[in-house]
Amino acid sequence: MKIGVKTYNDEKFLDNFINKADFFEVQAIQKYNYDFLKKYKKLEIPFVIHAEHIAFGINLADKSIEKENLKSINFAIKLADMTNAKKIIIHPGYISNKYCSKEQSINFFKKLKDKRILVENLHSLGNRLCQTPKKTKEFLKKTKRNFIFDLSHAIAVANTIKLNKEKTIKDFLELNPKHFHLGGQNWDSDNDQHNSFKEVKLPYKKILAWYPKNAEITLEVTGDIKKTEYDLEFIRKITKELE
Repeated sequence: MKIGVKTYNDEKFLDNFINKADFFEVQAIQKYNYDFLKKYKKLEIPFVIHAEHIAFGINLADKSIEKENLKSINFAIKLADMTNAKKIIIHPGYISNKYCSKEQSINFFKKLKDKRILVENLHSLGNRLCQTPKKTKEFLKKTKRNFIFDLSHAIAVANTIKLNKEKTIKDFLELNPKHFHLGGQNWDSDNDQHNSFKEVKLPYKKILAWYPKNAEITLEVTGDIKKTEYDLEFIRKITKELE
């Protein structure tokens, strides 16, 4: 398995993980300048790009902000081109007003021609799309997109709507994810958590044993350098034991 670290726009953070992480994931936030990422090209560090989502005012299910949504996705695509990223992660959105619908999000994805785009399962807060394996499978089929699996989102949803967590995880894994997000998540929490692994209780070794051996996993943890160093070594130790 390959393990990567994630940042919004912290050059110092990424510099610290050169020769430590297998790849970098960067959130493409339009207000930031990412020219500093060009320096990593000569080091041949693989990149994954994550597009903006509802926390940044972007919701692909909302037709009333379709222009803003497209501008945001194009910014992520531009950043992916700059870093030679092979994956662009996108949230499908949520139903928040009369202008929102699942069909709007599906049609939006259909208009996007970039084959690097992946759809992420979402967590349990609000009426978000792709919360369960069944709904995610239907969405992927209609959009003809590949899947990124977020474990924390899946656990939060399962706890919220009282699903069996192990079965929910395994059902998501049957959708053949092309990428993975792994956060510091408490097993019984109904909130999406990005804690350090030392701060939570979760059967990580048991769960990672279900993952494909070639899984590429982004750590979605605290963003603190020292804590992330611990988290990276923690997960590496588990993956080596599973080899």
